[in-house]
Amino acid sequence: MAKKVDDYKKDIIRILKSQKTYSKALDLQIKSLASAMRNLDMSNEQIDTLEETTVLEETRYGKKMAPHPVFKIAKESQELITRQMKVLGLTVEELGGGDEEDPLVNLTKTLNKKRTKPTILKKE
Repeated sequence: MAKKVDDYKKDIIRILKSQKTYSKALDLQIKSLASAMRNLDMSNEQIDTLEETTVLEETRYGKKMAPHPVFKIAKESQELITRQMKVLGLTVEELGGGDEEDPLVNLTKTLNKKRTKPTILKKE
């Protein structure tokens, strides 16, 4: 069973206080992050019980296969969690566990720097 939103809020506030970055003004963002974390837990619990990743959807053209809606909820929750954690300063780098020593991260950063902007070809 997923934790309650208030339990997540308490955990987030405790972490922010330990980093000396907590302010009452952050409560709305904290609640948003806590809610997204609960949504992600709930959707993951549902995903664990699924036998298939698709559902049959009835459209005006007939039936078609579509991804199970819980995957969309999980994806949106993950994106919101990532955004709110960045805003609140709860990323790995900001909490002191930087990635400077990770060879995979260094390789990714190097490759991203060398990446060129793609050329889009248009029909004439």
